[in-house]
Amino acid sequence: MSPDILIVRENDGYRVLHGHLHLVNALSMSDEVTVDASGEGKVKVVKTSNGYLVDQDNRRIPLLGN
Repeated sequence: MSPDILIVRENDGYRVLHGHLHLVNALSMSDEVTVDASGEGKVKVVKTSNGYLVDQDNRRIPLLGN
């Protein structure tokens, strides 16, 4: 788990609120990382061929670019 990364829900996806570089670095070493989602607790961010997705309750929701 990476406590330096915080994401927030925004409409149909998530955005990185804090820790952009930490997230990119963590996902360069692994295909997934557990992060904090504001108001939702811990969620998993997964690297796929179509970009980054947030795996929440067996649903994959896009991590939107900034």
